[in-house]
Amino acid sequence: MHRAIKRRRHFRGGAVRLAQVMPALAAVCGGPVSVRRGRGGGHDFVYFVARDGLPAGVLRIANPAYVPEGTPAEARLNGPRLKLTPRERVAREWRLCEAGWRHDLTPRPLWRSEAGDALLNSYLAGSRLFDCVQAGRISFWDAIERAAERATLFHTLVGEAHMDLSLFNVYADEGMGVLTLIDFELSPNPALSAEEARLFDYLNLVEMAYKEMPAAERRAAPERLERLFAACVPRGLHGLPVARLAPKLPRLLSDAAYRAALARHLTVS
Repeated sequence: MHRAIKRRRHFRGGAVRLAQVMPALAAVCGGPVSVRRGRGGGHDFVYFVARDGLPAGVLRIANPAYVPEGTPAEARLNGPRLKLTPRERVAREWRLCEAGWRHDLTPRPLWRSEAGDALLNSYLAGSRLFDCVQAGRISFWDAIERAAERATLFHTLVGEAHMDLSLFNVYADEGMGVLTLIDFELSPNPALSAEEARLFDYLNLVEMAYKEMPAAERRAAPERLERLFAACVPRGLHGLPVARLAPKLPRLLSDAAYRAALARHLTVS
Protein backbone atom coordinates (compact mmCIF):
# COMPACT_ATOMS: atom_id res chain seq x y z
CA MET A 1 0.00 0.00 0.00
CA HIS A 2 2.80 2.41 0.93
CA ARG A 3 4.52 1.75 -2.40
CA ALA A 4 1.29 2.40 -4.34
CA ILE A 5 0.75 5.71 -2.53
CA LYS A 6 4.34 6.73 -3.19
CA ARG A 7 3.94 5.86 -6.87
CA ARG A 8 0.77 7.95 -7.20
CA ARG A 9 2.49 10.91 -5.59
CA HIS A 10 5.44 10.50 -7.92
CA PHE A 11 3.27 10.59 -11.05
CA ARG A 12 1.40 13.69 -9.87
CA GLY A 13 4.64 15.54 -10.56
CA GLY A 14 4.41 14.71 -14.26
CA ALA A 15 0.68 15.25 -14.76
CA VAL A 16 0.86 18.85 -15.98
CA ARG A 17 3.64 18.17 -18.46
CA LEU A 18 1.86 15.03 -19.67
CA ALA A 19 -1.24 17.07 -20.51
CA GLN A 20 0.93 19.55 -22.41
CA VAL A 21 2.57 16.92 -24.63
CA MET A 22 -0.59 14.93 -25.42
CA PRO A 23 -1.34 16.89 -28.65
CA ALA A 24 2.18 16.24 -29.92
CA LEU A 25 1.84 12.53 -29.11
CA ALA A 26 -1.44 12.40 -31.02
CA ALA A 27 0.25 14.03 -34.01
CA VAL A 28 3.17 11.60 -34.11
CA CYS A 29 0.93 8.56 -33.48
CA GLY A 30 -1.66 9.53 -36.09
CA GLY A 31 -4.60 10.27 -33.81
CA PRO A 32 -5.82 10.44 -30.20
CA VAL A 33 -3.81 8.37 -27.75
CA SER A 34 -4.29 6.99 -24.26
CA VAL A 35 -1.58 6.61 -21.64
CA ARG A 36 -1.04 4.48 -18.57
CA ARG A 37 1.67 4.68 -15.98
CA GLY A 38 4.68 2.51 -16.52
CA ARG A 39 7.15 1.04 -14.10
CA GLY A 40 10.84 1.75 -14.15
CA GLY A 41 12.24 4.97 -15.53
CA GLY A 42 14.17 5.78 -12.37
CA HIS A 43 13.29 9.25 -11.12
CA ASP A 44 11.50 10.28 -14.32
CA PHE A 45 7.86 9.78 -15.35
CA VAL A 46 7.29 6.85 -17.72
CA TYR A 47 4.03 6.08 -19.50
CA PHE A 48 2.86 3.47 -21.99
CA VAL A 49 1.17 5.15 -24.95
CA ALA A 50 -1.56 3.41 -26.97
CA ARG A 51 -3.45 4.29 -30.15
CA ASP A 52 -6.75 2.51 -30.85
CA GLY A 53 -5.95 0.09 -28.05
CA LEU A 54 -2.61 -0.94 -29.57
CA PRO A 55 0.82 -0.08 -28.12
CA ALA A 56 2.30 3.00 -29.80
CA GLY A 57 5.36 3.72 -27.68
CA VAL A 58 6.87 4.46 -24.30
CA LEU A 59 6.98 8.07 -23.13
CA ARG A 60 9.60 9.44 -20.75
CA ILE A 61 9.09 12.87 -19.20
CA ALA A 62 12.16 14.07 -17.34
CA ASN A 63 11.50 14.96 -13.72
CA PRO A 64 12.65 18.59 -13.36
CA ALA A 65 13.00 18.19 -9.60
CA TYR A 66 15.63 15.45 -9.89
CA VAL A 67 19.08 16.96 -10.50
CA PRO A 68 17.64 20.32 -11.60
CA GLU A 69 19.06 22.14 -14.61
CA GLY A 70 22.13 24.13 -13.64
CA THR A 71 23.32 21.71 -10.94
CA PRO A 72 27.16 21.83 -11.06
CA ALA A 73 28.85 18.72 -12.42
CA GLU A 74 30.91 18.25 -9.25
CA ALA A 75 27.66 17.95 -7.26
CA ARG A 76 26.41 15.26 -9.65
CA LEU A 77 29.34 12.84 -9.40
CA ASN A 78 28.40 9.46 -7.96
CA GLY A 79 31.44 7.19 -7.96
CA PRO A 80 32.05 6.07 -11.56
CA ARG A 81 28.84 7.75 -12.71
CA LEU A 82 27.66 11.26 -13.45
CA LYS A 83 24.03 12.07 -12.70
CA LEU A 84 22.46 14.01 -15.56
CA THR A 85 20.12 16.97 -15.54
CA PRO A 86 16.62 16.45 -17.01
CA ARG A 87 17.46 17.62 -20.53
CA GLU A 88 20.78 15.79 -20.46
CA ARG A 89 18.97 12.54 -19.59
CA VAL A 90 16.60 12.93 -22.52
CA ALA A 91 19.42 13.95 -24.88
CA ARG A 92 21.55 10.95 -23.93
CA GLU A 93 18.70 8.48 -24.31
CA TRP A 94 17.79 9.97 -27.70
CA ARG A 95 21.39 9.88 -28.93
CA LEU A 96 22.08 6.29 -27.85
CA CYS A 97 18.74 4.99 -29.09
CA GLU A 98 19.24 6.76 -32.42
CA ALA A 99 22.58 4.98 -32.77
CA GLY A 100 21.41 1.60 -31.49
CA TRP A 101 17.93 0.87 -32.82
CA ARG A 102 19.04 -0.10 -36.34
CA HIS A 103 21.08 -2.89 -34.76
CA ASP A 104 18.18 -4.05 -32.55
CA LEU A 105 20.18 -2.93 -29.51
CA THR A 106 17.84 -0.18 -28.27
CA PRO A 107 14.27 1.00 -28.77
CA ARG A 108 13.68 3.25 -31.77
CA PRO A 109 13.32 6.94 -30.86
CA LEU A 110 10.09 8.34 -32.34
CA TRP A 111 9.69 11.88 -31.00
CA ARG A 112 11.38 14.41 -28.74
CA SER A 113 9.83 17.58 -27.34
CA GLU A 114 11.11 20.96 -28.48
CA ALA A 115 11.96 21.73 -24.86
CA GLY A 116 14.12 18.60 -24.77
CA ASP A 117 12.46 17.27 -21.62
CA ALA A 118 10.38 14.40 -23.06
CA LEU A 119 10.78 11.66 -25.63
CA LEU A 120 8.79 8.80 -27.10
CA ASN A 121 10.49 5.50 -27.90
CA SER A 122 9.08 2.47 -29.67
CA TYR A 123 7.16 -0.07 -27.60
CA LEU A 124 8.95 -3.32 -26.78
CA ALA A 125 6.91 -6.51 -26.47
CA GLY A 126 8.25 -9.00 -23.96
CA SER A 127 9.62 -8.55 -20.45
CA ARG A 128 12.68 -7.50 -18.52
CA LEU A 129 15.42 -10.11 -18.49
CA PHE A 130 15.26 -10.16 -14.69
CA ASP A 131 11.61 -11.24 -14.90
CA CYS A 132 12.64 -14.07 -17.22
CA VAL A 133 15.08 -15.23 -14.55
CA GLN A 134 12.42 -15.01 -11.85
CA ALA A 135 10.05 -17.06 -14.01
CA GLY A 136 12.66 -19.81 -14.29
CA ARG A 137 13.16 -19.38 -18.03
CA ILE A 138 16.90 -18.72 -17.71
CA SER A 139 19.47 -18.81 -14.90
CA PHE A 140 21.09 -15.69 -13.45
CA TRP A 141 24.50 -16.49 -14.90
CA ASP A 142 23.17 -17.39 -18.34
CA ALA A 143 21.17 -14.15 -18.34
CA ILE A 144 24.28 -12.19 -17.33
CA GLU A 145 26.22 -13.76 -20.20
CA ARG A 146 23.47 -12.98 -22.71
CA ALA A 147 23.30 -9.37 -21.51
CA ALA A 148 27.10 -9.08 -21.57
CA GLU A 149 27.16 -10.21 -25.20
CA ARG A 150 24.70 -7.44 -26.06
CA ALA A 151 26.78 -4.95 -24.08
CA THR A 152 29.83 -5.82 -26.17
CA LEU A 153 27.86 -5.18 -29.36
CA PHE A 154 26.53 -1.95 -27.90
CA HIS A 155 30.04 -0.76 -27.04
CA THR A 156 31.25 -1.63 -30.54
CA LEU A 157 28.36 -0.30 -32.62
CA VAL A 158 27.11 2.60 -30.49
CA GLY A 159 30.49 3.52 -29.07
CA GLU A 160 29.52 4.30 -25.48
CA ALA A 161 28.97 2.57 -22.15
CA HIS A 162 25.48 2.11 -20.72
CA MET A 163 26.49 2.94 -17.09
CA ASP A 164 23.36 1.44 -15.49
CA LEU A 165 23.39 -2.00 -17.07
CA SER A 166 21.51 -4.66 -15.12
CA LEU A 167 19.06 -7.46 -15.82
CA PHE A 168 16.34 -4.89 -15.06
CA ASN A 169 17.53 -2.68 -17.92
CA VAL A 170 17.60 -5.39 -20.59
CA TYR A 171 14.36 -6.26 -22.34
CA ALA A 172 13.80 -9.72 -23.85
CA ASP A 173 11.33 -10.47 -26.61
CA GLU A 174 8.87 -13.33 -26.15
CA GLY A 175 11.33 -15.98 -27.35
CA MET A 176 14.34 -14.36 -25.61
CA GLY A 177 16.03 -14.26 -29.00
CA VAL A 178 16.46 -10.47 -29.08
CA LEU A 179 17.70 -8.50 -26.07
CA THR A 180 17.27 -4.73 -26.06
CA LEU A 181 19.05 -2.29 -23.75
CA ILE A 182 16.91 0.40 -22.10
CA ASP A 183 17.16 3.30 -19.60
CA PHE A 184 20.21 5.46 -20.32
CA GLU A 185 19.82 8.14 -17.66
CA LEU A 186 23.36 7.99 -16.22
CA SER A 187 26.65 8.95 -17.83
CA PRO A 188 30.28 8.02 -17.07
CA ASN A 189 32.23 10.12 -14.61
CA PRO A 190 34.41 12.28 -16.90
CA ALA A 191 37.48 11.06 -15.00
CA LEU A 192 36.99 7.50 -16.29
CA SER A 193 38.63 6.24 -19.44
CA ALA A 194 36.36 4.77 -22.11
CA GLU A 195 37.74 1.34 -21.20
CA GLU A 196 36.93 1.76 -17.50
CA ALA A 197 33.38 2.83 -18.35
CA ARG A 198 32.86 -0.23 -20.54
CA LEU A 199 34.31 -2.54 -17.90
CA PHE A 200 31.86 -1.07 -15.41
CA ASP A 201 28.95 -2.29 -17.54
CA TYR A 202 30.04 -5.92 -17.16
CA LEU A 203 30.80 -5.61 -13.46
CA ASN A 204 27.57 -3.77 -12.70
CA LEU A 205 25.61 -6.58 -14.36
CA VAL A 206 27.04 -8.99 -11.80
CA GLU A 207 26.83 -6.53 -8.89
CA MET A 208 23.13 -5.88 -9.42
CA ALA A 209 22.32 -9.59 -9.84
CA TYR A 210 24.33 -10.62 -6.76
CA LYS A 211 21.76 -9.60 -4.15
CA GLU A 212 19.00 -11.57 -5.91
CA MET A 213 20.99 -14.73 -6.63
CA PRO A 214 20.20 -17.95 -4.78
CA ALA A 215 23.10 -19.43 -2.83
CA ALA A 216 23.84 -22.13 -5.41
CA GLU A 217 24.37 -19.57 -8.16
CA ARG A 218 26.53 -17.40 -5.91
CA ARG A 219 28.77 -20.38 -5.23
CA ALA A 220 29.26 -20.79 -8.97
CA ALA A 221 31.01 -17.40 -9.15
CA PRO A 222 34.62 -18.59 -9.67
CA GLU A 223 33.70 -20.77 -12.65
CA ARG A 224 31.13 -18.40 -14.15
CA LEU A 225 33.25 -15.26 -13.79
CA GLU A 226 36.10 -17.12 -15.49
CA ARG A 227 33.74 -17.98 -18.33
CA LEU A 228 32.35 -14.43 -18.49
CA PHE A 229 35.80 -12.90 -18.88
CA ALA A 230 36.88 -15.54 -21.40
CA ALA A 231 33.79 -15.30 -23.60
CA CYS A 232 32.30 -11.83 -23.15
CA VAL A 233 34.72 -9.26 -21.72
CA PRO A 234 37.10 -7.98 -24.43
CA ARG A 235 40.77 -8.70 -23.82
CA GLY A 236 41.54 -4.99 -23.94
CA LEU A 237 39.66 -4.54 -20.66
CA HIS A 238 41.51 -7.29 -18.80
CA GLY A 239 44.00 -6.04 -16.24
CA LEU A 240 42.31 -2.68 -15.71
CA PRO A 241 42.19 -1.30 -12.15
CA VAL A 242 38.80 -1.34 -10.45
CA ALA A 243 39.63 1.39 -7.91
CA ARG A 244 37.54 4.11 -9.57
CA LEU A 245 34.64 1.69 -10.11
CA ALA A 246 34.72 0.29 -6.58
CA PRO A 247 32.21 2.69 -4.94
CA LYS A 248 29.43 1.05 -6.97
CA LEU A 249 30.65 -2.54 -6.53
CA PRO A 250 30.34 -3.07 -2.76
CA ARG A 251 28.86 -6.58 -2.90
CA LEU A 252 31.38 -8.03 -5.33
CA LEU A 253 34.39 -6.57 -3.60
CA SER A 254 33.28 -7.53 -0.09
CA ASP A 255 32.68 -11.18 -1.05
CA ALA A 256 36.02 -13.01 -0.82
CA ALA A 257 35.19 -15.53 -3.55
CA TYR A 258 34.08 -12.88 -6.03
CA ARG A 259 36.99 -10.61 -5.19
CA ALA A 260 39.48 -13.43 -5.75
CA ALA A 261 37.83 -14.39 -9.04
CA LEU A 262 37.94 -10.79 -10.27
CA ALA A 263 41.58 -10.45 -9.21
CA ARG A 264 42.51 -13.13 -11.74
CA HIS A 265 41.51 -10.77 -14.54
CA LEU A 266 41.63 -7.24 -13.11
CA THR A 267 43.79 -5.13 -10.83
CA VAL A 268 42.00 -5.33 -7.50
CA SER A 269 43.88 -3.50 -4.76
